[in-house]
Amino acid sequence: MSRGVFGLAGAVLRDPIGVVEAHQDAESLREVVVPLLGIAAVGCGIFGVVVGGYRGGLQVPFAALKMPALLWIPVILTLPACRAFFAAAEIEVSWNRMTIAGLVAMARTAVLAAAIGPVVWLVYSLQPSYHLAVLLLAATLGLVGLPGLSVLARSMPTGGRNRWMAALASVVVLAICTAQTGWVLRPFVARPAAEVTFLRPLEEDVFSSLGATTRSATGDYSKDWQPERKGMFGGRGR
Repeated sequence: MSRGVFGLAGAVLRDPIGVVEAHQDAESLREVVVPLLGIAAVGCGIFGVVVGGYRGGLQVPFAALKMPALLWIPVILTLPACRAFFAAAEIEVSWNRMTIAGLVAMARTAVLAAAIGPVVWLVYSLQPSYHLAVLLLAATLGLVGLPGLSVLARSMPTGGRNRWMAALASVVVLAICTAQTGWVLRPFVARPAAEVTFLRPLEEDVFSSLGATTRSATGDYSKDWQPERKGMFGGRGR
């Protein structure tokens, strides 16, 4: 099924499962791979411009360039694991179906991110604190990511044993990988007084950081969080 890029972007919002069903064979899949990747890149790039605008300057293009990778990398890394989960539930999923499901999930998330961008821009224009800005980014990504994750789960074949467990495991693994990828690719929201850099050194993990950010946003500085090179990546620093 041949679609224009704008029509395809609308289809991933209105009927994402229909897009998956219509592009499972190799030929039709090839027709939409580049457009779906382009939709994901443009949508995430627009959202990255909004997020980078909190600091301004070089942070704007830096965030715009990194934001598409925030979707691409987790999907590439986790699709084999997701396929294995469904295989364990006695559900055979072809690589074509798994690929198109991942692409549609990415594109849907990116379009939603671009659509919610003006709301985030409006909040950032009110100059919230750095910690609140980070929490807003995390909450927004979670909000727009849920519909994408649901596409991946709902587009898998029916039958098998404990299909819901395979779907839940796939969603959880993809969500965790996406969160940690965002931590590795940070900063997206740069501190107003910090030096602008494309990437920061690996330290701790996304969950400990969000906990510390939440405490700081509420004015609780009783635990002075000092990032260390430990956790999911690397050993403890000396």
